[in-house]
Amino acid sequence: MIKKFRRMPLKILIMEALLRRIPPNHPSKFHIEKELRFRKAGYRGELSLDYHLSQLPQNEHFILHDLRLPLWNNTFFQIDALLLSRRYFTNYEAKNHTGTLTFEEQQMLQTYEGRTESYPNPITQAENQQYHLENLIRKNLDIILPGTSFVVVTNPSSIIKFDPQYEKIASKKVIRAAAIRQNSELFWTKQQVHLISYADLQKISQLLLKLDTPSKPDILQEFRVDKSDIHPGVYCDKCKLLSFKRAFGTWKCNKCGFADKMAHVQALIDHLLLNGNTITNSQFRYFLQFDSVTVATHLLGSLNLPFEGTFKDRKYHLSLDALKKWI
Repeated sequence: MIKKFRRMPLKILIMEALLRRIPPNHPSKFHIEKELRFRKAGYRGELSLDYHLSQLPQNEHFILHDLRLPLWNNTFFQIDALLLSRRYFTNYEAKNHTGTLTFEEQQMLQTYEGRTESYPNPITQAENQQYHLENLIRKNLDIILPGTSFVVVTNPSSIIKFDPQYEKIASKKVIRAAAIRQNSELFWTKQQVHLISYADLQKISQLLLKLDTPSKPDILQEFRVDKSDIHPGVYCDKCKLLSFKRAFGTWKCNKCGFADKMAHVQALIDHLLLNGNTITNSQFRYFLQFDSVTVATHLLGSLNLPFEGTFKDRKYHLSLDALKKWI
């Protein structure tokens, strides 16, 4: 049973919104595009992991995707995918790197197109996640549930190698995504006894969902983008320009002539991602570049958004879930 589904990472959505609204010659554009490609590749790898986890017996396992859990002093640890059962838990760390991946005790080396880059050892990373999760469950619920962890190489074209001195350990901890089902069945067979009750399993999943704290990245600061760099307007996905204008009850592209009655919804999503989760009538009109107070009131009201304040100083509250259902 899937207790928490994976969603598109907020960082990806913010970077996409930024690229729609910064000038083509912005000095950070190349770096944003590069980071976006990297993040999207990682997300595709995590979706591959999710597919194979979904093949496990749903009545025996709880699956939680993309957890960010507290440690101490406002620090967190993250788990790409967690498999919970009454016998054990397994956390999976997904890696979607291309090329040749060489696992050494202190690092992972990626060799691709003649270049070699070094990354922290993901096996150690996954084992640290396992350790922190065991402690978190014991501290909060006084339940001891043994765990294990694996690094899942999700890119099917990548080549896996091990340093000879590290191979005995690493070869047991690094698997392909397609091996998840067999791997889980093996653990299930070896561990014959249920160590906790179904009620305790429910308590663990409820605790993790309660403690899950999604990250709120400051992308503008990270990529040195000033608020003044963000252009207002309504985006035409066909022309890749902020070229929609309001006319005759719809949005029409000045470049290609394409019309879309609901184009203001994507603009509101961009505003949410880049400027915050509230918007006023005047902010709405500025960001979408039109003048009519009456039309703005109608468009905002038609989306059934929660709001506070009187008509004059009303603030509408934006959320991705509320807006995406209109697209």
